[in-house]
Amino acid sequence: MISIALRNLFGERTRLAISVGGVAFSVMLILIILSLYRGWQIKSTEYIKGVGNDIWVTQANSADMNTSASIIPTSLQPQLEKISGVTSVDRFIGRPLQLQIKDKTVNIYVIGYDTNKQLGGPKKIVEGHGSPSGNEIVIDQVLARSHNISLGDNITISNTSFQVIGITQGANMFLFQFAFIDQQKAAEIFQMENLSTYYLINSESSKIDQVIATIKKIPGIDALSTEAFADKNKQTIDEVFVPIILVLVAISILVGTAVIGLTIYTATVEKSREFGVIKALGGSNMQIYRIIFEQALVSGVIGYFLGVGLTYFFLWLIPQYVSVFVTVTIMSDLIMVFIISMVMSLIASYAPVRRIVKIDPALVFKS
Repeated sequence: MISIALRNLFGERTRLAISVGGVAFSVMLILIILSLYRGWQIKSTEYIKGVGNDIWVTQANSADMNTSASIIPTSLQPQLEKISGVTSVDRFIGRPLQLQIKDKTVNIYVIGYDTNKQLGGPKKIVEGHGSPSGNEIVIDQVLARSHNISLGDNITISNTSFQVIGITQGANMFLFQFAFIDQQKAAEIFQMENLSTYYLINSESSKIDQVIATIKKIPGIDALSTEAFADKNKQTIDEVFVPIILVLVAISILVGTAVIGLTIYTATVEKSREFGVIKALGGSNMQIYRIIFEQALVSGVIGYFLGVGLTYFFLWLIPQYVSVFVTVTIMSDLIMVFIISMVMSLIASYAPVRRIVKIDPALVFKS
């Protein structure tokens, strides 16, 4: 029965190519969408997790770095330093801004950090150096590539011109990229001499929960572990993009199922006489099912691996031209999409199977 399935499938190569192409396109689209989503998830929390602190202290009811502002008076720092279990308290100044760079509107998040401690600063410098002072700035590589910014170029922030002295990796939060300046300069241009955006706290590992609970008792102040703060920021990505992703994945599945279903149906109908002979010779409906299911599954398997190959090709190609295109492919997604492609193939077999099992074997021998 396998030979009959393969003969029917490979007998018409154009039809096979259409069927396999439909599955491959669906697999490729689903994997690219999922890879983008994984990339967005990672990038939205990469900086936060890499700062090196245990606890983020924020203004109460401040949602995240993406959608809300947090303002805390610097007078709070001595109080935080006295809490049992706290080993260090560091000021963090940051503000999302919309700038005009080379006649383009750009969303960035400017961070003022202590260049002596390097806490909260750029992690991996790929060009120049990463210790800005005065009117100097370090920008993310994605921002530099997207807007053709080079070392020595100037960026204007709050009517102050900053010279680019370094380009870093790992400061792309997808919705915007980070830029880093000296903390004192940030406080000056943002008029935050007596204010902080957040406080970064390190504590004894056994007392993190205790410290967080104590800070939460301070009116108007909230505290989250680094992991919890990262998850809070990731929620924006999930809330905005997950519904869109689900719709696109559903459309991809429907397209793939329709294409493979139509091609298998056409191929099966054309072979109706042969299936009638099989039934006339004593072939059971189960044997008919196997032939048609095998045709669909073989198309699905070939289409899946072709789709995976195309996915990796485009995931390599597109970032060469679109630097904000950040993707991550994980094994669980590959397995899930393989299962989806097999389910698509089986669903696509339903209509041909229903048609063939109704054939009257006696009609085969009529002239």
